[in-house]
This record gives sequence, C-alpha cells and structure tokens, in this order.
Amino acid sequence: MPLIGIAACARMHDYEESVQRAGAESRVLQIGAASGEALRGLDGLLLAGGEDVDPALFGEPPHPSFRPAEPGRDEHEMALVRAAVSAGLPLLAICRGAQVLNVAFGGTLVQDIPTLVPDALSHYIDTPPSAIAHEVWMTRDSLLWSLMREAAEGEDTVQVNSRHHQAVARPADGFVVCGTAPDGVVEAVERPEGAFCLGVQWHPENFWRTGEFRPLFEGLVRAAETRRQKS
Repeated sequence: MPLIGIAACARMHDYEESVQRAGAESRVLQIGAASGEALRGLDGLLLAGGEDVDPALFGEPPHPSFRPAEPGRDEHEMALVRAAVSAGLPLLAICRGAQVLNVAFGGTLVQDIPTLVPDALSHYIDTPPSAIAHEVWMTRDSLLWSLMREAAEGEDTVQVNSRHHQAVARPADGFVVCGTAPDGVVEAVERPEGAFCLGVQWHPENFWRTGEFRPLFEGLVRAAETRRQKS
C-alpha cells in the first residue's frame, strides 16, 4: 500500500480519511522537518489548506486582508514541493496548497478576490464544509478533466465548495490553468511534464463520506503506487 505524506495543518481528519479511502496510508509531515528527511520513504505528497501565503514570497506588499500562516509553514511547504517535484514524487495540492505550489515555482497570487476581482462570485462559504459555492470549468484533456470526467458524466464542469480569498494570478513556468470559476478566478493548475502534479482551489477532502471528488485522491494514489513499484 503506498504511503502519502500530508503536510501538517490545523484540520487533518478529512485529508487522512480521503487518502485512506483512496487506498493509501498517510503520514503527517510536521513543520520544521528537513524536506529530504520528511519525504524519505514516501510515495506521494499532499498539501492541505490553511492561511495565506506570505506575499513577500512573490514580491508584493501584503494586502490589508492578509492572514499569515503558522510560523515556518510557508518555507517548510515550499521546500517540500520543490523537493517532491525534483524527485518525481506525485503531488496533490489543495486550496492554500495550490497557492504554495504556484508560488514555489515562481508564480503569483491574487491576494484578495473580493476587492481585486471585478464581479467576483462568493468564494467563501464555510457552513457546512461541503456546501456548494459555484461550478468550475475544466479544460478538456487536462489531468483534472481526465480524473473527473466520469463523475462529471462527460461534461467539463463540476460543482465545488469554496473557502478562500486568494487564488493563482500568474501561473508558474511549466504550469497551466486547468480549471476556472465563471468569474475567471483560477481554480486548478497542473504541471503537464513529469509526475502527477495537480493543485485545486476547493476542498475535495470535505466530500470523503460521499465521494464526489474521490477520483482526485485515487489519481494521486495510483501515481504513487506506480512510482512505488518502479522504485
């Protein structure tokens, strides 16, 4: 059974359940561990949600809405994703994790959707966690679409929950946008070259009981199992 490392966050339960139900074991990666040591023995990596990425990391002053993450978390997770991509480790990044992934490789973020995106939809509905907020338009033939097309019944849209006020602005080199909200906000990015590497802005882990987004975790686990067998 493959082993997926999950970067530590305040609410681990739904991520751990999602990984388990997709057919893998998980290990929590605490802030502060050296990236090489933290990734040792892992077959895949999952980055979870949380507070904002420090805008200094993409060359901007903080917006008044900036809410810093736990001390050391930005540096810890950026080191993890860079090491994971370099090692060909399959990677799924969720909400803040997708933003970390983008910034780690030179991309930028929209710091506050409500004030910086004209005519923005509501991207923050927190009760219940699985409440549907809007749809996401997927790029056909992308990794995201290939994973979700059966659940989407062959269409190119999925209905998602949403709890974020930041999002990808300029994708990092080597990454492409593969999902957007109707207001143009980037909802998913992926790295076509190399190992499985996908970031989504919504919270698929909140659907672990009902399974609407289990294909995302199953895709990560399949890629991790393939890598495990080759190693």
